[in-house]
Amino acid sequence: MISKFKQHRSTLTSEEITQRTYKCDLWRGGFEGVLSSGAQTFCLFIAIRYFNAGEIIKSLIAAAPFMGMFLSILLLHYASTTNWDKSTWGALPSIVTGVCLLVAAWAESLHLFAVFVVIAYISRSALLPFITDIYGDNYPSGQHARFFSKSLLLSVGIAALSGLVGSSILEKDIAYYPLIFTFLGFCAFFKAIAIFGMPSKKVDESPHENPFGNMKYAWQDRSFGYVLLTWFIMGFANLWTLPLRVDYITSPQWGIEGSAIFVAMIITVIPETLRMLLIPFWARLFDKMNFVILRMILNLSFASGVLLFFISTNPWIIGAGSALIGVAFAGGSIAWNLWVTKYAPPGRTGAYMSVHVSLTGIRGTLGPMVGYWAVGIIGAQNIGLLSCGMMILATLMLIPEIPHGRGKTA
Repeated sequence: MISKFKQHRSTLTSEEITQRTYKCDLWRGGFEGVLSSGAQTFCLFIAIRYFNAGEIIKSLIAAAPFMGMFLSILLLHYASTTNWDKSTWGALPSIVTGVCLLVAAWAESLHLFAVFVVIAYISRSALLPFITDIYGDNYPSGQHARFFSKSLLLSVGIAALSGLVGSSILEKDIAYYPLIFTFLGFCAFFKAIAIFGMPSKKVDESPHENPFGNMKYAWQDRSFGYVLLTWFIMGFANLWTLPLRVDYITSPQWGIEGSAIFVAMIITVIPETLRMLLIPFWARLFDKMNFVILRMILNLSFASGVLLFFISTNPWIIGAGSALIGVAFAGGSIAWNLWVTKYAPPGRTGAYMSVHVSLTGIRGTLGPMVGYWAVGIIGAQNIGLLSCGMMILATLMLIPEIPHGRGKTA
C-alpha cells in the first residue's frame, strides 16, 4: 500500500518528480491552511477567553511555532544520521502535531491544553527545512516561487475560510472549541500523508558532529550572514507583535474586546484574503527581481501595517493595518520560504534553511515574551512605533547589499 502511494524518486523522470511534488504540495498547502488558522486565531483566543490564561502561558502558546523552528536545526542534524528520506522526516512531526491537537481538544485544564498545543505547534514548524530542501531538489531552477506560490495560495485561502467558519462556530458557543481542535488534528494527519507522498532524496549527511555546526555558514558566507542580521532585526520587530495583535483586540485592558468574528476578521480573514490575492504577483517578482530590493519593499509594507494596527483603537484603522500586513505577508511568505534557494550552494539548501529557520525560531520564541513584558511598560501604541522604527532600520541596513541582490535573480 505504502509503496504504491510513495513512488521512489529514482523511478521517475524529472518532469514526473516536479509534477508529483507539486500535486502533493497542493494537498499539503490546503491542510496547512487549516492548521495556520489554528495558530493565528483559535489557540490564543481559547486560551484567553475560555481558560483565562495568564501572560506566561499566552506567550508560550504564541512562541510554540518558533520554538519548533529553532529545534528544526537539531532535528535536521540527527535526521542526517539515518537512512530515511526527506519526505519521511517531513511527515513525522506532522503526525505528532495531529496527536497532540486531538489530546488538547478534550483537555479539561488550562495547563494540559497549553502543553499539548505547544508541543503540537513546535512539531508543525520543525519540519520546514525538509520541505524547502525537497523544493530545492525537485523544482526547476528559477521556478521555485512559481510552483510554491500555488500551494501557498491554497493555504492562505483555506486559512481565511477556516478562520471565518471556526469563529462563527465559537461565536455561537465557545464550548464547541473541542470540535474545531479535533478537526485541526485530523488535518495534521492528512498533511503528513501529503508530505510523505513527495518523491525525495535521502537526508544529506551532516559534515558536522555538532548539531549547531550549520551555523558556521552565517559568518562564512558574509552576504548570507548580513541578510540574516537585517532579517533578525526586522523579524523580531514583527514577531513580537504577533500575539499582541490578538491580545490588543481581545483583552479588556485595551478597551476593544472584539468578538470572535471581529478577531477572526482582523487577524485571519482580512490579511489572509489579501495574501491570497497578491501571492501570484509577489511570486513573479521573486523569480525576476533583485531580491534585496524586494525584501526592502516588504519591510516597509510591514512597518506601515504594524504602525496603523497599534496607533489607534478605531476598527477601520486597525483593519487598514491588518490589510497592509496581509499585503506584506503575501510576499514575505514566498521570500521567507524560498530565499535560501538563491543563496545556498548546491547540496546545502537544507543546511542554509536550517540556519534561517533556527534564527527565526530564536526571535519568535523570545519575541512574545519580550512583547508581553514591554507592552505592560510602554503601552501598545509605543510598541507599534518602536516596531516600525526597527523595521525601517533593517531596511536601511540592506542598502549596501543591493549590488549583491542583482545576482540573486533567476
